[in-house]
Amino acid sequence: MKLNSLQQLIMDFIEKTDRPIFMTGKAGTGKTTFLRYIKANTTKNLAVVAPTAVAAINAGGVTINSFFQVPFGPLVPSTQTASLAELFDKKVGYEKTKLLKCLDLLIIDEISMVRADMIDYIDTVLRAVKGISKPFGGVQLLMIGDLYQLSPVFQKDWHVLRNYYTGPYFFDSLALRKTQLLTFELEEVYRQTDPVFVDILNSVRDGSGNEALLAKLNERHLENATAEELRDYVTLTTHNPLVKQINEQKLAALESEAYTYTATVTDDFPKEAYPAEEELILKVGALVMFIKNDASGKKRYHNGRTAKITALTEHSILLNFLDDGTELEAEREIWQNVKYAFSETDNKVTETNAGSFSQFPLRLAWAITIHKSQGLTFDNALIDVSAAFTHGQAYVALSRCRSLQGMVLLEKVKPANIITDKSVIGFMQAAKEKMPINTDLEQSIISSELGVLSSLYDFSIMILAWNTYKSILLERLSIDLTATEKLLHTEIGNIGTRFIQKELASQNESPWQSVSLKERLQKSSTYFLAKLELLEDMLIDLHQTYPAALMDDDYYLSVNLILEQLKGKTAMFRSLPSAIDTTTILERWKSAAIEYQAIDRWTSTTVTKEAEITNKALYDQLYAWRIKKGKERNTSDYNILSEQVLKDVAAKLPKTLKQFSQIKGVGEGKAFDFGDEILKMVRQYLGEGDLLF
Repeated sequence: MKLNSLQQLIMDFIEKTDRPIFMTGKAGTGKTTFLRYIKANTTKNLAVVAPTAVAAINAGGVTINSFFQVPFGPLVPSTQTASLAELFDKKVGYEKTKLLKCLDLLIIDEISMVRADMIDYIDTVLRAVKGISKPFGGVQLLMIGDLYQLSPVFQKDWHVLRNYYTGPYFFDSLALRKTQLLTFELEEVYRQTDPVFVDILNSVRDGSGNEALLAKLNERHLENATAEELRDYVTLTTHNPLVKQINEQKLAALESEAYTYTATVTDDFPKEAYPAEEELILKVGALVMFIKNDASGKKRYHNGRTAKITALTEHSILLNFLDDGTELEAEREIWQNVKYAFSETDNKVTETNAGSFSQFPLRLAWAITIHKSQGLTFDNALIDVSAAFTHGQAYVALSRCRSLQGMVLLEKVKPANIITDKSVIGFMQAAKEKMPINTDLEQSIISSELGVLSSLYDFSIMILAWNTYKSILLERLSIDLTATEKLLHTEIGNIGTRFIQKELASQNESPWQSVSLKERLQKSSTYFLAKLELLEDMLIDLHQTYPAALMDDDYYLSVNLILEQLKGKTAMFRSLPSAIDTTTILERWKSAAIEYQAIDRWTSTTVTKEAEITNKALYDQLYAWRIKKGKERNTSDYNILSEQVLKDVAAKLPKTLKQFSQIKGVGEGKAFDFGDEILKMVRQYLGEGDLLF
């Protein structure tokens, strides 16, 4: 796929910044095609989610509900400590937590159907798991969809949600309002080429009510059209019972023999996600449509292309396309049920196939609901929007057609049938006035870099975690926590806030280009590392004095929350003096989160402070080398060698490749790859430094 200038700009914002992005466009502008390109070409750890099972399968992702384990009912927004702790452990789970910790980019397809409370729930989960107070825990959001199409279902829960939100749409999210959301609109329409038809669709889309264009549209109400003339037209209507009735009646009217084709389902593929009929019943003469693009790449058919069945056997389907009369023997297609998991070998988000669904990609096509027609393209359609009952329905139906000539209206379209939401129109008009351009990219890169540094000096999540731990301690013990409180709040939290205000808030250039700021960053790392080390001593002392008999799930959860925060901050500050960009710092945070060994009831209740590093000067040299090597190879530094391996090298001082390879976590492959450099540093150290035995 060759990108145009707008698509390239979007890719640059994805790759080089962490700004949340809303990518929209009229029907037929290639949003889904571009989504596939982004998935295949981004360097970020990503996951793709969608609001419904079928939309998720079509986007090559998973449902939002399954990925974030969303509870039923309205999701009341909350940032309280208790909810963070509960999400961290009980709702998200250990394996999913590890996956989310290394997530960089979350793509949400069909965003028009996603409610504001769902977006805020995602924000809460990601902040809790990532331990970063920035919206969405610093994860970049790419939201794709057309707000003028299908809207979210919210009416049943609105009596609760209206107390928190001004509207139900994703852009009403409280978390997104704290961000600078970028909106990009793809404008080149690939589905329709007639400029008059495009103008009609635009008028229906935004509800502008152009009378001349509406009159032109209503010329397609052909009162004298015969049943024979409309025989091969697909009927688009608002209600499912009518669709089912039309298809069943038409199929029953055919006198030919019925054949049933059963889908083949393997492993994990839930029924609600079936993208085609489990039992496909066909007869010769039946009107069908394809529901999937040709996976072979030969472009023999596309989503929505119609055909007529000409011959059937138990295992084969022969058909003729209505548009050009060509013949094709249909083949079964395979849909995969994607699952995301955390890979222990390379510390990345991996995409796996949990199950598959194989079926002929066909459905009866005498009628289809407007809702299910989203994403399809028809050459000939009989459209009824007289019973349209919600925002965007008329636009979705009309925009399925390639041309005005291929459309026939069952009833004339009245202004009342074109239902639009003023809040959507207002949001889109405001967004269009500030569409990003190339000159905005550089400032966004700087803003993202400063945002990462600000999150480093922001200890609010750590303080929330401490408050949870403190409340459990005070509830069960008579203990003086004044010194710990003073250290965390005054000497760490308040100083971090002042550093943000004084050094980062007014910065308008890249922090890595400012010599004075780099010096301040290095000095601050020394200060905070000392304070965090002292805090670790205090926390471990508290843990050791806590009665083992009282250590329940709430205790383990709270102590792990604060200790993991501490380990992450320590790793980031330790990387600061040698960091050349914010990627290094983020990778250290990610690495520390993944490598963190949680205290739980199955381990000794006596935890000792992390052992002093033997030969620390060598360890520091190895640490800096690992960061540099990760940059050279464009990979996370912990993919080079783990932190524990560095400690073992510094302690054991291997002198041969064999000795190096025998260190746990190295092996022959990494010994061959890095051995010469590691052994050289060890030899240099042995000639220059005093050993600490």
